[in-house]
Amino acid sequence: MMILHYVRLEMIRILRDPGYLVMSLISPLTMYLVFTNLDLTGQGDDAGLYSMVGMAAFGAVGAVMTNGVAISEDKPLGWIRQLRLLPMRPVDVVLGRTLCAMAVALPPIVAVCLAGGLVNGVSLPAGRWAAVFALLWLGIAPMAVLATGFGYLLTAQKAQMAGLVCYMGLSLLGGLWFPISKFPGWLAHVATATPINRYGQLSWRVIDGSAPAPAAVLVLAAWAAAFTAFAVYAYRRSTRTA
Repeated sequence: MMILHYVRLEMIRILRDPGYLVMSLISPLTMYLVFTNLDLTGQGDDAGLYSMVGMAAFGAVGAVMTNGVAISEDKPLGWIRQLRLLPMRPVDVVLGRTLCAMAVALPPIVAVCLAGGLVNGVSLPAGRWAAVFALLWLGIAPMAVLATGFGYLLTAQKAQMAGLVCYMGLSLLGGLWFPISKFPGWLAHVATATPINRYGQLSWRVIDGSAPAPAAVLVLAAWAAAFTAFAVYAYRRSTRTA
């Protein structure tokens, strides 16, 4: 029960500063409408579907990365010292902040998918819509954990820089903007090893009527485990220096 109270407390604090939510909505929505109307992905009639998943995922990544910056800004205020007074394990704290970051990722996912259906006429069976929403939300967990680790380990400025690299760099490399089939062969192989590409791949397969590839799930799970270990280490280190 303690972790639920902690998540509730963090969500209240996050919602008091909704500015970053606006930014996480504007960027992916604008890029989605531009990419689909100009067919910048080169997908033709499938541009609305491909970019809908890509830009929804892009917005989710941006939302969780900004949440990591918020954690780093809390440290000078003594919030880490306050957490040490609670009977919570480091992994519980990391899990709580991760759940908060995932909650913040919902608005851009919903907004871009609504734009896909209402503006670009994307049509999917109800079951596929539900699967796309669920996979876009659950699949962001590894990046949410990574952002949490950045927040506990780095200063606000460094966490912002690290988050921006992941937000823009990994999104581009992972194929959220353009299909990796357009990449040089060696770069396409690198892209498939990234958590971002496998994250998007889950939903791209669903909109095509296929089940998520087991390889994509395994790669995401491996990244999630690695990022969780990193975030727990980062939190423990922050408590020692707080």
